[in-house]
Amino acid sequence: MEINDVITAISIKLYETFGESYEIYTESIEQGFQEPAFFIALLSSDKNQVIGNRYHETLPFDIHYFGRGNMDAYSTLDKLMNEMEYIKLLNGDLLRGTKMKGEVVDGVLHFFVHYNFHVYKMTDPIPVMGELQIPSDTKE
Repeated sequence: MEINDVITAISIKLYETFGESYEIYTESIEQGFQEPAFFIALLSSDKNQVIGNRYHETLPFDIHYFGRGNMDAYSTLDKLMNEMEYIKLLNGDLLRGTKMKGEVVDGVLHFFVHYNFHVYKMTDPIPVMGELQIPSDTKE
């Protein structure tokens, strides 16, 4: 699983929840963008080894919402809190959102959510050692 897979799943969920009249941006927003709009920003990425080749990865996101005032932002926050708890990746796996919170700063809603998952890192198999023949000089 890649970070882009999670961003795609977030975009699809936003589209399913809010419809096509909302723009969804995953790259930097240009001047003159269309409102209402969402901007998906990955804040950081954290990967920790659990055991062996198994890792726990945390991806915290800040989903910006550019809307039509504070009341619109508050109702959008309610929807995001309910709908973004589970997102579905393209392979069908579900990710659960944690640490969800929101705040409005300068008329922009910031919805924070973490998506956590385990990853198994594939490694090349260790080559099997061939047979070892030990000559013996013992007499029978």
